[in-house]
Amino acid sequence: MKKEEDIEEKIVSYLTGETATEAGQIIPDKKNFRELDQPWELAGTAYSYRNSDPDKAWAKLSAKMGPAARAVPARKFAFLRYAAIFIALVALASLTYLLTTRQDNHSLQETVSLPKMKVIQTGPNPTEPSIVVLPDGTTVKLNANSTLQYPEKFVASDRRVKLVGEAFFEVRHESAHPFIVDLNNVQIEDLGTSFNISAYPGHEKVEVNVASGSIRLTNTTKNEAAVLYAGSSGKYVRKSGTIEVANKLSINYLSWITKELSFHHTPLSSVFEQLENIYHVKVAYADPKIANIPYTANFDKFQLGDIVNVIARTHHLSVVKNADGYVFVVK
Repeated sequence: MKKEEDIEEKIVSYLTGETATEAGQIIPDKKNFRELDQPWELAGTAYSYRNSDPDKAWAKLSAKMGPAARAVPARKFAFLRYAAIFIALVALASLTYLLTTRQDNHSLQETVSLPKMKVIQTGPNPTEPSIVVLPDGTTVKLNANSTLQYPEKFVASDRRVKLVGEAFFEVRHESAHPFIVDLNNVQIEDLGTSFNISAYPGHEKVEVNVASGSIRLTNTTKNEAAVLYAGSSGKYVRKSGTIEVANKLSINYLSWITKELSFHHTPLSSVFEQLENIYHVKVAYADPKIANIPYTANFDKFQLGDIVNVIARTHHLSVVKNADGYVFVVK
């Protein structure tokens, strides 16, 4: 009798994992041993505490082992109960972690999703500048043939827009969320200001004039930058990649908005370029000699036709009007 109890106790120790003894060393009849092992595995592998029943599992095992197994010490039974509870708690904690992680990841994906972008494009011959109010309250005035791209809502650490062409910005300053205008290889960062940017494709330079506050003009290719203050201007030379700074504003940088023009010994080639930018009509010359003629005059909200006639009379030139605009020729 004592021998049978010793064998049964060893079997329980093996099934509960308390001993590393091989099954064959405990009971020579492997077939009978599997008859005990299989119901134990079925009873002990439940990962849900609600579905686990240590009493029922032990009853099934006892029926297979015979009457002698019922004499297993109480400490064995207590161990089995605690083991089942421990497994259930670990499984529940793991399931809770997985579900929480998936929900957090899903929420994170929703949070960082990019907002939709808006694109504003102006035509070649607008009668007035186009005015755009950005989500943060910043006001942008767009000149002809210009494109402004910005998000419906600023959600990033900075407020970033893209510009092609010319625009005047009156930025609502937020030190915690810098306002940045992206251009090709150049960016303008607001440091609390209003400023004008001229960045038309094909032009040799990108020009910035600071009306108030200050901005940072950066060549993103070379990582070079210059800070411009109110009353100063800066130019990015596309061919060389250099930045030029001047402690004065370009005289007519806001003429496309105000229609106020001032020329002082300005070559006519430059005068014609500025007239095109303001009135969006082609102004050209047929004789290269006309290009370098200096011109001095002031115009306040004049019509283009009147300005052209004044220039022609002043320098004894002829003007031909065609479908594209005006052409100056030497008499």
